Amino acid sequence: MAAAAAKSTDHEQSEIERWKIRRTVKQLSQMKGRGTSLITLTIPSNGQVSRTIKLLTEELGTASCIKSSQTRNNVKQAITTAQARLSLYSQRTLPKNGLVIYAGIAQDDDQNKEKKVSISFEPLQPLTNSLYRCDNHFITDFLHQQLNESQVVYGIIVVDGNGALFARLENTRALVLQKFNVDLPKKHGRGGQSQLRFERLRKESIHNYLRKVAEACTSNFISKETGLVNIDKGFIVAGSANLKHELINGDLMNVKIKTKIQRVVDVQYGAENGLQEAIKLCSDLFTDLKLANDRKELDDFFTLIRLSNDPENQQYCIGVDETMSLLNSAPGIIDRILLWENLEMKRYVYRTKQQEHIIIADNEQKALEKLFVLMNENENKNDVECVDAQNLVEWFTENYKDLNLNVVLVSNYTQEGQQFQLGFGGCVAMLRYPIPSSTFDPITTQTNEDQDSVICDYDM
Repeated sequence: MAAAAAKSTDHEQSEIERWKIRRTVKQLSQMKGRGTSLITLTIPSNGQVSRTIKLLTEELGTASCIKSSQTRNNVKQAITTAQARLSLYSQRTLPKNGLVIYAGIAQDDDQNKEKKVSISFEPLQPLTNSLYRCDNHFITDFLHQQLNESQVVYGIIVVDGNGALFARLENTRALVLQKFNVDLPKKHGRGGQSQLRFERLRKESIHNYLRKVAEACTSNFISKETGLVNIDKGFIVAGSANLKHELINGDLMNVKIKTKIQRVVDVQYGAENGLQEAIKLCSDLFTDLKLANDRKELDDFFTLIRLSNDPENQQYCIGVDETMSLLNSAPGIIDRILLWENLEMKRYVYRTKQQEHIIIADNEQKALEKLFVLMNENENKNDVECVDAQNLVEWFTENYKDLNLNVVLVSNYTQEGQQFQLGFGGCVAMLRYPIPSSTFDPITTQTNEDQDSVICDYDM
């Protein structure tokens, strides 16, 4: 049990790191600089740190020749920032996958403000080349490629008497590649001279149908350029009748696909419903897929709700409001938090002369409205200072260890994920032990009938 728990925690940490990199890459891709003042620097694990330090020193000297004073100053500041980041590492402490550094002065979304960028991290996969680029944008193509290449892919074939479906099961989604329907002749129940002829025609129709299915398997799962299977993990063949066995036991299917079939399963339905059923039946194969792990986490939570027999005590809380209030009032009681990975809520920290207010809201206007309702008569609105505004999911990924809880980031690519996002607000918590449901009663008045924000107070 202990080993399983440790493995689960390692997987969660890996998904959190992947989410951080994906979010960072997205933000970097959208940034623009004034002139060529944004620096991208990469060093593979076997690269020479001393050589890179020398390169930056030379580039700093070259930057003095830039005619535009604004561009010259921005480039110099970016190089100095990159040098400061690089100074945190030595040849011995270079990460095993190498190091990526982004530095410079980027324009904010409204194009009127500028912000300093200073980021360094280890990529998901080993770097093979060194890179130094000073441009009006950051170079992120290789990181996008790493995020895409790290996708684990299965192939799923659903075939029955009504039609066939072909899908790729990727890390976060099931992508339908092709599907078609068929109208096969039914078994002829009458005797007489025509019985054999009807049976022969039926077998011919089935044979032609299976040939079409086999050809579709080849066109969807065999690369035209290389002639190789484009599915790295293997295939699941599902269906409600004997047709799936006729397909894989006959000589119509490409042998390259046959040799990679991992499981054949019976499903009650065809098409998309059969696809979802096949994924559930083979969930033990998909432990390396985020989609399957998301579904398991959500199923565990839904089961916890169904098994809660005592309405006066519950071992879970639902929504951002309940979760954050409980985190504030009873630290240590939350075991794990499930968050929709694209939850657009922010954690605002406001400071007055008397105290500090932490407000969770989806935008600053709502946060300020809540703050002004909360402030007492001795606090002046003009003294309010916003000292921090951070995405709530990002805040949890940075602080979950200090909070002594586990964080699970969930997508909405599955039916369960969509239900979680829309029906539960994209945030739930599972507790270490049951608590009275009355614990959450004050929350409705505290949030002032607005479910988009929650308030926490901390004395200075």
